[in-house]
Amino acid sequence: MSIITRKRFLTYTYGVITALCMFINGYDASVFNNLQGIHSFMDYMGLDGQNPADQSMIGAVTSCYMAATIVAGLLLSPPISHYLGRRATIFAGCLVVIVASLIQTFSTNIAAFIGGRIVLGIGQGIALPAGPVFMSEICPPEVRGRMISFWQMMYSVGALVVSYTAVGTESNTGLGLWQWKTITLLQALIPLVCGISIWLCPESPRWLVQKGKIEKAKRALLRVREENEVEEEIEAIQTAIKWEQENTSNSLKDLWREKSIRKRLLLGSIINFGQQLTGQSMMNNYSTKVYQTVFASDSTILLINALNYTFGILFTLTCTFFSDRMGRKSMLVIAGIGQGLMLLIAATVYLTTPVMYDDEGNSLKSTGVGVALVLVMFLFTFFYKPGWGATVWIYTSEIFPMSVRAMAVSICTNVQNTSNLVMGQAFPPMFTSMGFYSFYVWMGCDFVLAALVWFFYPETKGVPLEEMDQLFGNTSKTEAVTRYHAEDDIPYKDEKSA
Repeated sequence: MSIITRKRFLTYTYGVITALCMFINGYDASVFNNLQGIHSFMDYMGLDGQNPADQSMIGAVTSCYMAATIVAGLLLSPPISHYLGRRATIFAGCLVVIVASLIQTFSTNIAAFIGGRIVLGIGQGIALPAGPVFMSEICPPEVRGRMISFWQMMYSVGALVVSYTAVGTESNTGLGLWQWKTITLLQALIPLVCGISIWLCPESPRWLVQKGKIEKAKRALLRVREENEVEEEIEAIQTAIKWEQENTSNSLKDLWREKSIRKRLLLGSIINFGQQLTGQSMMNNYSTKVYQTVFASDSTILLINALNYTFGILFTLTCTFFSDRMGRKSMLVIAGIGQGLMLLIAATVYLTTPVMYDDEGNSLKSTGVGVALVLVMFLFTFFYKPGWGATVWIYTSEIFPMSVRAMAVSICTNVQNTSNLVMGQAFPPMFTSMGFYSFYVWMGCDFVLAALVWFFYPETKGVPLEEMDQLFGNTSKTEAVTRYHAEDDIPYKDEKSA
């Protein structure tokens, strides 16, 4: 059994601190799903989950958050990350999220609450793209997949915390409005911790080299690498960045001008858009609505959601162990097939079993059918979390060159957010009109996504970031880097480091 060195331990620690961004995202994204199961919130905001008119308002609460995330992710996060660094970007996002949580907590009507959700989306849009970029840039290639799998796991932890908080507050009627205000106020805690602790992490050495701060880059890298590895890695980073500075303009047009980068942007966008087509977006935002067709008790539904997130953490750990062994491609293909099969079983079980009615005439399913559906959806989570949950983030964060990495990852992340926004608007009316037949649509998407990955996606397991260009066919850069290694006796230094 290998012994974890002090520097490897520090690498993991910095990864967990950075992954708190995803804890915040998991908490924020799951808040409204849980609030829909708390009567004091629905009554205070004047919402009726069974009223078609209010369904549009419920969809708007979800969509405004995602829309703000997309805008901030595209327009604010890349320039902040490029000019101020990864840590400053994460800090800025956390600060905005804290403000948003206070707005939501003390909102007096649904309009004010939506305003808080918009501010929340802006904070998430700033911080979220910087997280996986930062993690990929400080991790050695042999543990990069394991580290970034923490990212998805922390999403599950955040969703878990809000779910159990909702279970506890919903059962305590004496709290009154603080049944839901407690949940929204707690949103400020983790951003506070993340915003402070991110300054304990070293800045990305690749960003420092790009800015000509070579000695600072060496000191930063020395915190997570052994001393004999630092010089060689710094020189590799310098060589790659020198080529990029001479052959690219660090602008948006570089994403389209270079064929290799266009290919990577397309592949990254497809899997990020596809992540929300797997059916997970539907379960994350509207599992309460789905389970209400089977269970009559709101407390039971909140507990099921909480248990699902609990198991989600355990399931994500499988990615931590296998992503750097099995590879990214295998994880995505196996997960896609497994997810599709679980949705097929869930829809078939529901549609082929008899309907029962309670004393008030509401249609329900038997307890046995309900238990079967919960089990199948937990198995769906078993496939999703390590596969299309965690591995999509790993793949996206590692395939782009330094010159466009922040911008490209931000675009891919916001393609994912756009997909989530579309699904958030499409699912409520789709589920109302189609019921569980809609699960067959997600099933088909899962099988198609698995096939696309199998035929078109190269494996990136264990490939250093500076060698991704060769993997994706950028032969001009590969040849140039080789030539620079052969010809340059003195490592490249920017004027700022002279």
